[in-house]
Amino acid sequence: MAADVLSDGQRIPSSLLHRLAELRSVRGVAHQRFGDLMRPDAVRMSRGPFEGDGHEDVDDVIIHLTVTGRCNASCEGCINTALERGGRARGQVVTEFECNPSRDADTIIRVALASGGRPVTVALYGGEPLLEMDRITNLVQALDHSPVASRVRYMVYTNGQLLREALHSHPEFWHRVGLVSVSIDGDAEQHRRFRPGTDLATIETGLRQLRENFRAEVLFWSTLREDQSLRACFDQFLKYHDTSLAGHLFWHWAESAEPYRDFPEYARRYGEELESVVQTYVEWLRRGRLLSIIHLNELVLYLMTGRVRGHSACAVELSENYDIVGGRLTACADLPLSMGVLPAPSVGAETPCELGYLVAYRGFLGCQECGVYPYCGGRCPVQVLAGSPERTTQICQLMRLHVGIVHERMGDITNALADAGISVKGLYDTSAYIARYTDVVP
Repeated sequence: MAADVLSDGQRIPSSLLHRLAELRSVRGVAHQRFGDLMRPDAVRMSRGPFEGDGHEDVDDVIIHLTVTGRCNASCEGCINTALERGGRARGQVVTEFECNPSRDADTIIRVALASGGRPVTVALYGGEPLLEMDRITNLVQALDHSPVASRVRYMVYTNGQLLREALHSHPEFWHRVGLVSVSIDGDAEQHRRFRPGTDLATIETGLRQLRENFRAEVLFWSTLREDQSLRACFDQFLKYHDTSLAGHLFWHWAESAEPYRDFPEYARRYGEELESVVQTYVEWLRRGRLLSIIHLNELVLYLMTGRVRGHSACAVELSENYDIVGGRLTACADLPLSMGVLPAPSVGAETPCELGYLVAYRGFLGCQECGVYPYCGGRCPVQVLAGSPERTTQICQLMRLHVGIVHERMGDITNALADAGISVKGLYDTSAYIARYTDVVP
């Protein structure tokens, strides 16, 4: 098959597509219960007992705004640099990616007006957005004096190191924020190792001040690298949960251009640690308490209802959510950096921008044949298009393992949910809906 057009003359290399197809026939990790994890049917989701789940999905338009390309940390495998072709990192092109409040507010208004009356969530992204609090507040002021002011709400992605200072210097902004996603990668030792330039003691001080003075929900976000322990991340979340410093947990596997060094060992360890996390989750449920592990709860919802996602997890190909980078409207803030282009969807045009090319690789990966495709929806385009084919298929195996372990416990989970009086609607409204503001699947 010929290479597929990406945009602006860029193409998906045929060598990448052929390599993805070749790897489908390679034997994967042999799991003691699921067998060869490379097999599309190693794990197959089954329809649960609840067909009419009764909940309505949150239907806001999400606009990620890159506030700055600068960052005060040097995290291992940072997406801003790990997949950058030609060695051009965001920090080297700061002026290209800095927010211009007036210009970017105009773009947000244009998107909002083209989206009917839907709510708009402006998700402030970086780099580290808290380095530019004045830009943020100027943006908010511009939107407050716009025709869409009543429909706009805010969330922030941050490493948390500057949270205390930002809360003190700009308290008026934080009263407007509904969700704060804080990157925390385990206990103090593990976090320090993978996120140099940040430390948990400082982050905890900021989280404590946030909790004492503001109403924003806090999402504990962990990025799992090969040498990291999922259980260490989970245990740290439980400590913050018990002290009300964080209410929700999400983790995901780091995108990378390099395959795992020892994938069988990583898959073994991840599986064991996930089983431990799920066991703790079930024990809490049996006591009538739902742990808000947002993507786990979303997966449980899918397994209970037989729901099918119908698109990639981030929905990049639907041209409904947007990223603003350096004043240009894109389908994804990370794809332009990795592919060297900035696609410019035509918002409000009579004919929606065609973005299906971004997931044209799914046929080569065999996504539609995969037993976990109803939940996964196809791997993140950033990993597939900018990473290595080997790592992409490794992550496919991890996804089957992840779904399979949760699927095995669905009897215990549904019984405990019923005993606790937690409906599918309750599962979504109190936890799973937040997956919308993440990478969705791990």
